[in-house]
Amino acid sequence: MVAPEGLAAFKNALDKEQFFYWVAIHNVEQHMAEEHYPELKTTVDDENLVKLRMRRDIESNFEDYDFTMYSEYARMARWMWTMQRRYPHLAKLLHLGTTHQERSIQGMKIGSPVNATNKRIVYIDGGMHAREWPSMHLALYFINELLTKYGKDPQITNYLDKLNFYIIPCVNPDGYEFSRSSEVRLTRMWRKNMAPKNCNGSAYGTVRCCEGVDLNRNFDFHWGGRWGERNPCSDVFQGSSPFSEPESRAIRDLLLSPDVKGKVDAFVTLHTHGQLFIHSYNHKRKTYPDDIEDLKRVGQQAIDAMESLQGTKYQLGSAIDLLGKFGPSTGGASDWAKSIGIKYSYGIELPPEQTTWFAFIMKPHLLIPAAEETWLGVKVIIDAVLALNHL
Repeated sequence: MVAPEGLAAFKNALDKEQFFYWVAIHNVEQHMAEEHYPELKTTVDDENLVKLRMRRDIESNFEDYDFTMYSEYARMARWMWTMQRRYPHLAKLLHLGTTHQERSIQGMKIGSPVNATNKRIVYIDGGMHAREWPSMHLALYFINELLTKYGKDPQITNYLDKLNFYIIPCVNPDGYEFSRSSEVRLTRMWRKNMAPKNCNGSAYGTVRCCEGVDLNRNFDFHWGGRWGERNPCSDVFQGSSPFSEPESRAIRDLLLSPDVKGKVDAFVTLHTHGQLFIHSYNHKRKTYPDDIEDLKRVGQQAIDAMESLQGTKYQLGSAIDLLGKFGPSTGGASDWAKSIGIKYSYGIELPPEQTTWFAFIMKPHLLIPAAEETWLGVKVIIDAVLALNHL
């Protein structure tokens, strides 16, 4: 990214060295503003943004959720509360923990009847990384599909009759709200949670202090090994210990709670970007679970289902196999889930492709198409859980 005042000199330098280049985004600030508010097609005006947000908040009655726009976390939580009231026999709002900034980590239990505790479970989350806005809104879309189509769609009705679903749309509400607070790139591209500053000495005798922990490096799976990131200023800082963060503990405590432990057959964590369907393990090359062939089979069926809608191409594999240049990753959520016995544990990296550097900024009008195709893949996993249990 180049500042406007330095653009001419930068182009001259590239031309002098005979580098091939193209301009991917001509105005990053405007591009980010349009992600918040697609109506804004002119230069960003902070006062106009504030007025638009206020008008939307006043006009909204919180009764329905607009899946074609990005919303603040409070609106997501209010919508889930509303859905619980609309469907009390199917939905239960869950408070799973409290963040560093005192926000409630909220999710939903969905099933028919919702109070049943003897059924197998599918777990889904989004928003583990702050900047990955589409993942949260897709998880909300899945909640909407399950609740609004029960009793109307035979497949959905069967799902809720035979299974329980636990869905956490936004694991990292602090980080999400911080990433929404400004169009400045370092803010919008924030990945971690908002943990207080950690300090760590470097090999050169300097002390580095920065906020935040990468929640997807904070689970107790090969945490702190050779590939664990100890620099608190890194985007992938692993934290001070496994489950040092309230957000990762919220997931752990839910999955190991008496009503849930040992009953979860699918764990799906949504991320952006890259069009990747990721299975375990990711801490070491060519290291797989004993049931890897079954994981690949179901994963490929899910990819085929997603591709059937719009032709979107996904790759299947472990993250270390698909993204080898980044090295192994330890402390991952889906790997930890697999290690505690959850059969179908996957991470789904949503569109667009990995080669698009600005792909975290998905335009709002693409949210529903992405949700529709991803839901097809998730339903393949749900069907696999039913088949696994002969349901």
